Amino acid sequence: MAQFFHSAHKNFQQAADKLDGEYTALIILTEVSGVHYFRQLKEMCAKAELIQDDVYGNWSFRATLEDCSLEVVGDKGASLIVVAGRQIVTKEKLEVLALFSDEEFPEGEALTETIERIKAAEALPVIPWGVGKWLGARGKLLAKFITSADADGVFLGDNGGRPTMWGMPSHFKQGEEKGMLVLPGTDPLPLAKEVERVGSFGFFQTEKLASDSPAAELMARLLALNAVVSSYGRLRAPFSFVKDQLGIRLK
Repeated sequence: MAQFFHSAHKNFQQAADKLDGEYTALIILTEVSGVHYFRQLKEMCAKAELIQDDVYGNWSFRATLEDCSLEVVGDKGASLIVVAGRQIVTKEKLEVLALFSDEEFPEGEALTETIERIKAAEALPVIPWGVGKWLGARGKLLAKFITSADADGVFLGDNGGRPTMWGMPSHFKQGEEKGMLVLPGTDPLPLAKEVERVGSFGFFQTEKLASDSPAAELMARLLALNAVVSSYGRLRAPFSFVKDQLGIRLK
């Protein structure tokens, strides 16, 4: 976990160096069913002293005014906001993210039903791009969903693992024509070296988050009618992409 926070802070700082002024570094987790690292971090908020061990390194944890976020503070003033989020697999084998929530959602339900559950939980529904997941029958189903009323208030997700050799997915263009925002995120793979990529690909807005309820503030901004996000970071080079995919399959 210490390397996770260190990499995130380093990558956020590198991106922020290209901008003027102060910034709030915020990372949103997308934990799969049965995984609850965010809850473990929440428990650490009760320990106000600086933690020094092999797991967390020199990082301490501070509660915010909301259940779905916390602040991670380094011994040299580094600060990260960590926000809860879940990943759900639908009946159609599409992935859906529920951002700004640590609530458990059932797996294997229809896409529209999953989206409605996320909205009812006052979380932000995002359908993220994934290798092969938007092709064939699933791609057609998603294209049809984007044109439906059920897609209102839904976002699409890009990630830094998408290779440069592939063009912009047609679903992104389709969604943007309907007014859907595309939210970029790093989405590192479960490989050892990938921890260094945390926070290296994402989005930013020009105004710093100033409140003690950063998740609620960011969510309100994203849902605003005039919401705009700007992306930063690079997509994967072809060789790196192939290497990543081989690594996942060999693992």
